[in-house]
Amino acid sequence: MLVLITGGCKNGKSSKAETIAFELSKGENLYYLATMIASDSEDKERIKKHIDSRKDMPFLTIEKGRDIDTVIEKIPENATVLLDSLTALLSNEMFKTSDTGEYIFCEDAAGKVLKDIEALNERVLNLVIVSDYIQSDAAMYDEYTQHYRNGLAFLEERLCRLSDKAIEIAAGKEMLIREKKDNEIRSKNRNILVLGGAFQGKRDYVIENFGILPEEIYTFEEDIAEIPSGYRCYEHIERYVYACIKKEIEPVDSFPENSVIIIDDIFCGVVPMDELIRRYREEAGRFMQKIAAHSDVFRVFCKRGIKL
Repeated sequence: MLVLITGGCKNGKSSKAETIAFELSKGENLYYLATMIASDSEDKERIKKHIDSRKDMPFLTIEKGRDIDTVIEKIPENATVLLDSLTALLSNEMFKTSDTGEYIFCEDAAGKVLKDIEALNERVLNLVIVSDYIQSDAAMYDEYTQHYRNGLAFLEERLCRLSDKAIEIAAGKEMLIREKKDNEIRSKNRNILVLGGAFQGKRDYVIENFGILPEEIYTFEEDIAEIPSGYRCYEHIERYVYACIKKEIEPVDSFPENSVIIIDDIFCGVVPMDELIRRYREEAGRFMQKIAAHSDVFRVFCKRGIKL
């Protein structure tokens, strides 16, 4: 389960996150991934207060201000992890100092942070992330600060899409931003099969509900009889089957793990007179059943999905 918690400064985010993480873990295999790198006495005092606030909870603390991908394998798969905070992690990745004291600005830091968090989320049982909402002010910022604000907004938007629950904390009160319904939640390490009639909004549904970007979608044409790697989503699988039939080869279910697979529902209606089209419809149906055997299946109608 992925929970994103955001909100203003000193509004109670960390306390809420600690409570949620403890409840999810049932007090077992509970980890605190601390990302703040203290630069002055104020930071050190803030860290001390955080440590004091969780002293009665069985957290195992890992201090890692950047490159959290290097500690992922040290965390058990049945762990619940509280990452505090996304804000500090992005700052540490974006603004660095070399061993010689040279200032380094990492423009693609937000992308790296997202990739690392996705890997952590794939590994552990529960992940609770604390962020800071810094988008509501009228100040005019320099180029680097604005790039940082944009990066944090990007991360919050992407993680909100991926989350099972996203909340904003204001004055210690919880406001629900997003909560996945039962028919949205995908099983771990299974593909997703999305089916429905033509022009029913399957592509938009996938983008909106499964954190897929348009450039991560591969669209089959009717003459392509192989499945390329490097994509998170594959659409018009029925065309792939048709290409295999024309080339007289067997369609192979070799999609990458955790792929989202979209297929047009071509299986209803009057039986086609044309022998090739009839065979195409039947082979596509058999191939769809093969994929569905190890996938979470959603049927989309008018851009609304129902889990089967």
